[in-house]
Amino acid sequence: MKTVKTLFISATMLATLQAVAQKNLGLESSPNFRELGGIAVGEGYLIRDEMIYRSGSFSHLPEADQEKLAKTNINTIVDFRSAFEIEREPDDIPASLHATYVSSPIGAMDQNAMGKFMEVLNRDEFRTESLDSLMVEANRNFVVHIADYTPFFESLLDQDAVVLFHCSAGKDRTGLASSLLLHILGADWDTIMSDYLRSNDAVQKLDENKLAMYGISKDRARYLMGVQPAYLESAWAEIEKKYGSIDAMLEKEFGIGEKEKARLRAKFLKKV
Repeated sequence: MKTVKTLFISATMLATLQAVAQKNLGLESSPNFRELGGIAVGEGYLIRDEMIYRSGSFSHLPEADQEKLAKTNINTIVDFRSAFEIEREPDDIPASLHATYVSSPIGAMDQNAMGKFMEVLNRDEFRTESLDSLMVEANRNFVVHIADYTPFFESLLDQDAVVLFHCSAGKDRTGLASSLLLHILGADWDTIMSDYLRSNDAVQKLDENKLAMYGISKDRARYLMGVQPAYLESAWAEIEKKYGSIDAMLEKEFGIGEKEKARLRAKFLKKV
């Protein structure tokens, strides 16, 4: 996988910076809700705090979670989910945020699209390799519908927007979006993958009742809610196969060339 320039600071400093990066908001009902602030990118830069957030669904928040979310400066929410998913788990957005809601469904993630996953997950003899194959294919399919991310990038380019972007689990559609943003901001591949795999930290904090909603064993549900490097790698490989490079795709589909990258870096980055 191609990388961009790495950050030229000491290993000790980098370890310290990454330890405090991506503060999790601590929402009990949405454990994958975190900000990207503090991630080290480019040559001596960090992503600014409290400027860009990613998460899974956050419906029916208890009062404590409502209060934590209300303390953020989020004013734009980009939702990658389908109408079916939104109807099942509508966002619980505190009125005090006065946030603009942007619907940006990626592909066709509906009840029928989950049929293959449920068939694999409910087999008597469950194999993680079978589920991995479906996830790899799903990530390649995101590239077929890559233009669906347009409202996300338009929101990021709004100078005043403090953006939260999310899907259902906050790991696949959201994970690809985060990887593309981090690439634009100058992150190398290891940093991008580290952010991607952090979704696995949230799996162990999921509400047991939420796992039971899927009607499958909790161990299998936990595996479904996690990510593997191959998932993101397959999406990036598909982009490079189709467009030649990530940068070529960004410019063709979203009009993000060097000038737009400079705008986004000025907005989201700060010097170490």
